[in-house]
Amino acid sequence: MAALLSGEVDVMEPVPVQDIERVNNGAKTRAITGPELRTIFLGMDQKRDELLYSSVKGKNPFKDKRVRQAFYQAIDIDGIKKTVMRGASNPSALMVGPGINGFQPDAKRLPYDVEAAKKLMAEAGYASGFEVSMNCPNDRYVNDGRICQAVAANLSRINVKINLQAETKGTYFPKILRRDTSFYMLGWTPSTYDAHNALNALMACVDDKGAGQFNLGAYCNPKVDELTKKIQAETDKTKRNAMIKEAFDLHSADVGHLPLHQQALAWGVGKNIKLVQLADNYMPFKWMSKN
Repeated sequence: MAALLSGEVDVMEPVPVQDIERVNNGAKTRAITGPELRTIFLGMDQKRDELLYSSVKGKNPFKDKRVRQAFYQAIDIDGIKKTVMRGASNPSALMVGPGINGFQPDAKRLPYDVEAAKKLMAEAGYASGFEVSMNCPNDRYVNDGRICQAVAANLSRINVKINLQAETKGTYFPKILRRDTSFYMLGWTPSTYDAHNALNALMACVDDKGAGQFNLGAYCNPKVDELTKKIQAETDKTKRNAMIKEAFDLHSADVGHLPLHQQALAWGVGKNIKLVQLADNYMPFKWMSKN
C-alpha cells in the first residue's frame, strides 16, 4: 500500500475494502472498483455418515436439510455486507452472480431469521446445538477470515459452536481439496461466463469423469445431474435457460450449499495509468497504458 501511495508501484490488487477511500484520497492514486463474477459460498459434508470434525457421533447432521437451512437462515448476510465488507458485496441467492448466463435476478435468499433457524434445529433433534469445525482461508478472498468469524458468531445464536480453522491458502486448499473437511468456504468464478460451469463443477454428483470436481461436500441430486447433462447439449437458448433455472431451483430447495455473496473488485492504480477492469478479475496488461 505504501509503495502504491508513494508512486513506487503503478498498480496494486486487491485493495482492502477499508483502504479504498485512502487510495482515492491519495495525491497520486485512485481506486477502480466494480462487481466481480466470483461467488463466495459455504459447503458442508453431506456424504459421510459421521462428520470428521464434529461433536455429533454416529450420524451426520448436514444430511438433514433442516440443519442446512437453519445454518443458512442464521447467517446475517446484510450484517456481513455492512460491517465486514463495508458495503462492497452483493448478497446472493444463487451459486452464480450477475454477468453469468443463466443468472436469475428474481431469485431470493431465504430470510435471515434466528428464531426460525432455532426451530429447524429443534425439529432436527439439535435444540442444544453441536460443535463442528469450519475451514477457511485467511488470505484468498476479500476479508475471508473475518467473514468466517462473523458466520461463527451468527451460528452461536442457534447453539452451534464453530471451531474455526483459518489458515493461509497454501495449506488450506490442499486440505479441502482432499475433502478433509466438514464445513468450508470456497469462491468460484465460472470461467466460461455460463452457469453450466458452476453446475458441473460445484453441484454435480461426484464421479470419476470430473463431474463435481469442486463439490467438496458431495452434495448430490440426480435430477440436477440430469439437467446439467441436458444443458451441456442444448442449443436452444430459451430451453437451455429454462433448464438452468430448474436446476438452480432444485439446488436451492435442497439447500445444497450456502451462497453468501459476490465480492467487489478493488484495484489501486496511479492516476497516470489507464487500464480496463474485467469482472473475472483478470488484468490484461495489453490494455494497460501509462500517460
